[in-house]
Amino acid sequence: DDLRERIDDIIWRVNFRGRTLYLCIIIEFQSAEDRWMAARLMTYTGLLYDDIVRRKKTVDGKLPPVLPIVLHTGLTSWKSPCSVKDLIAPVSPALSRYSPSLDFLLLDAAAFEENELEGSDDLASFLFRMERSRAPEELIKQISRLGAVLEKEKSAHLRRSFTVFLTKALLPRKTGKKEFPDLDDLLEVEKMITDTRPEWADALIKEGEAKGEKRGILLGEKRGLRLGVTQAKRDTALRMLRRGMSAAEVAELVDLPQDEVLRLAKEAAN
Repeated sequence: DDLRERIDDIIWRVNFRGRTLYLCIIIEFQSAEDRWMAARLMTYTGLLYDDIVRRKKTVDGKLPPVLPIVLHTGLTSWKSPCSVKDLIAPVSPALSRYSPSLDFLLLDAAAFEENELEGSDDLASFLFRMERSRAPEELIKQISRLGAVLEKEKSAHLRRSFTVFLTKALLPRKTGKKEFPDLDDLLEVEKMITDTRPEWADALIKEGEAKGEKRGILLGEKRGLRLGVTQAKRDTALRMLRRGMSAAEVAELVDLPQDEVLRLAKEAAN
């Protein structure tokens, strides 16, 4: 029941072979690859069907077909399975016929070059360009361009859908701000982004600082480890030299350059 509240679930009603068909579309946005996405979507589909049955929303006693879509906006191409069957261990043909089956439609941003996306006005390209935007000006440009496209199509529903996507999903990730006001149109989103440019800049700076700090810690740990290993070798080399071993022997045994061992011997003599 806690999954019942959904933002703009999409149910299409279409004419199919002389009858009305209801089609449910489940869209999952992924900025990172998930090997188990097909299994997750199978769970979502099962929960959706269970909800339809419990609320008695079947049509002529039938469940509506479902189209699961994954919009992947990561920088590298998606390589994980797009079918549940590819996640299940192989078994005998007698048992495999009973294995669950679900495939999803993958729209992969990384499969397209920048010039391909830039030259297209289809809606998936707009989503991908918005996801890749790094500055308010880039996103404002895409919203303005999208608004002009949707204005020609006279599609209030799509304008509303993109507005929800921007305020509930994209902008919280871009700015680090969790809550945005409920807006009704893309023009309002465009104005809000213009007004909140300083917050966006602060979020990007903080993101860069956090990544830099994390990278610095990792590099520091690696460098510290390397320095620790090198210092341990030098200490061992000094002990060997004090016991009368030759520089060549010490260099071979502790895996240090011979000129460094000679320098250590000279320092120890002084």
